[in-house]
Amino acid sequence: MKTDKLEKIGGTCFWIAFVVELLIVMVDKSAYINPVEGQLFRLTFLLCCIKIASTRYSREEWLCILLFGAVAFVSYLVNERDETVRIVAFVAACKGVDLRKMLRLAFWLTLAGTAILFVLSGLGIFGVFKLTANFGRGEYPSIIETRYCFGMGHPNAFQCMLFMMISLCLYLDAERMKWYHFLLLEFINYLSFRYTDSNTGFLVCTAVIAGVALLKYCRPLRKCKTVYLLGALFVIGIVVFSAVGSHTGIENKLIDRIDTILNGRFKYAHKIEAARLENWLPFASAENTEFFDAGFIKLFYWYGIIPGFLYVLMNLYLIYQSFRKGDYTIVVIVAGYALFTIMEAHLISFYILRNYLFILMGYYWYQPFAGKGRYEGCFWQVRKLIKG
Repeated sequence: MKTDKLEKIGGTCFWIAFVVELLIVMVDKSAYINPVEGQLFRLTFLLCCIKIASTRYSREEWLCILLFGAVAFVSYLVNERDETVRIVAFVAACKGVDLRKMLRLAFWLTLAGTAILFVLSGLGIFGVFKLTANFGRGEYPSIIETRYCFGMGHPNAFQCMLFMMISLCLYLDAERMKWYHFLLLEFINYLSFRYTDSNTGFLVCTAVIAGVALLKYCRPLRKCKTVYLLGALFVIGIVVFSAVGSHTGIENKLIDRIDTILNGRFKYAHKIEAARLENWLPFASAENTEFFDAGFIKLFYWYGIIPGFLYVLMNLYLIYQSFRKGDYTIVVIVAGYALFTIMEAHLISFYILRNYLFILMGYYWYQPFAGKGRYEGCFWQVRKLIKG
C-alpha cells in the first residue's frame, strides 16, 4: 500500500513537471523574458527525481539510469550545462507513464500556447505579429523583407513549432487519417509558409508528411528492413556531413555549394574555432557558449563528443524500436528531425521539451527489460535488486 501511494505521488509530480516544461517552452517562444526560468528548471528536475524515487525499476534499468546519469553528471561538472542531467532524469521518470497521453498533452498545450501568442500579437496586445528586417538570406543580404512571426519573435520559430505539432499529429493519428487529412496538414504547412517564408521548416515538414503517408499506404514498406536501415544510415550520414562541414567550412567546393543552399550554416559555425571537428572534446568546455543554427555541430560544441554520441545512438535506438514494434512513423520523424537539425538548432537547447524525441525515448528505453519477470524495486530495496 505504501508503495502504491508513493507511485501516485510520483506520478502527480511527473505530470506537474511535464506541464511546467511545456509552458517554459511556450514562454521562451514569446516576447516575455522569464525571470525564474532557472528556478523552474530546478523544480522540474526535483519533481522528476521524486518520480524516479517512487518508481520500481529492475536491476538492469537501475544500471542504465546510473550509467547515463554518471555521464550526464560528468558533463554537467565540465561544461556547467544542467540540461544533460535534466534530460536523463526526465527520460528515466517516464517509465510507466502513458506515452500517448504525454504526446497529446504536448500537442494541445503547444497548440493552445501558439494560438494565444497568435491572437495577442495580432491584436497588438503582446508580441510582434510581423517583422520587417534584413534576415541575411541569399546573395544580397542587404535586402529588407517582411515576414510574419505571429508573436514568436522570428518567422522560423513559428514555422518550426507548426512542424513540431504536425509531427505529433502524424505520430498520434496516422493510422486513423484519410488521404485528405494528409493534404490538409500540407495545406496548413504551405499556408503558414506563405507568411513566414521559412523554407527549412516548410520543406522538412512536407517531407515528413509525405514519408508517413508513403509508409501508411505502402504496407510492404513497413516491414522492409531496408527502409529502417536507410533511415539509420540517413541519420548517421547527416551527423558525419555536419562534422565534415564544421571542419572544412566553405573551403571544400562541394560543402560550399551545399552551404549556399543551407544559407551559410556551416560558414558561421566554422568561424567559431571550438566548433570545428578537430577541437571537439569528450566533454565540451564551459566556455563554449556561442549560439548558431547548425544543430548537430552545436550538439557536439555545447556538450562534447560523448553526450553527442549518446544522443545520436538514442536516435538510432528509436529507429530500431520503430522496426521492432512496427511503429513506422518514428523512423520518418527521427529522420525528419535529423534533417531539420542540420540547419536549425531548435531541438538542441536548454528546453528539453522542444525535442519530442525525449518523450519517445522515455517510453522506449525500458522496453527491452519489460515483461521478463525480473524483480523490480525502488532504490532503497537495493539488496533485493542485487540478488535479482
